[in-house]
Amino acid sequence: MKREVQAFINAVAEDDMQHFTAETTVADFYDKPDQTMAPLAAFIREQIGADKLAQAELKVTDTEMSVRLELSVINLPLQDTKTIGKIMETSEEADLNVYAVIESPDINVSGLRIDALAPATTYVEQAKVADESLHDWLNLQIEKLQAAATNKEATDVKK
Repeated sequence: MKREVQAFINAVAEDDMQHFTAETTVADFYDKPDQTMAPLAAFIREQIGADKLAQAELKVTDTEMSVRLELSVINLPLQDTKTIGKIMETSEEADLNVYAVIESPDINVSGLRIDALAPATTYVEQAKVADESLHDWLNLQIEKLQAAATNKEATDVKK
């Protein structure tokens, strides 16, 4: 699945893409990350099959966290498409990839982590491997968040 870079930038800027949103609690996300993300993965696969750009978001309602799956030409969040035109040749075609994005003030200093999961076609054709990659990625992010919470409790000065 490919897109001309400028056409991709224009589509995102005009919100010419499909969206899906689900909600969960932090407890459910930590206990059942694969199950909470499964509807997002299914939605992204469906949109790839229809050759449409897409973004699926899981809002974690009782914390300042969201997790997304996004189709993009580069490992930047979709809200940063203006930057894409500065670092990529806009007249070229580029492969679309599925990226996993987590936003949380506790994930790292920037509050954002984004990683490629698979090329869009691979995400559909090798769904089991892609799901394993998402599983591993989710568990790593949860470990970081839990460590940050533990460290915060251990280092915060009690008043």
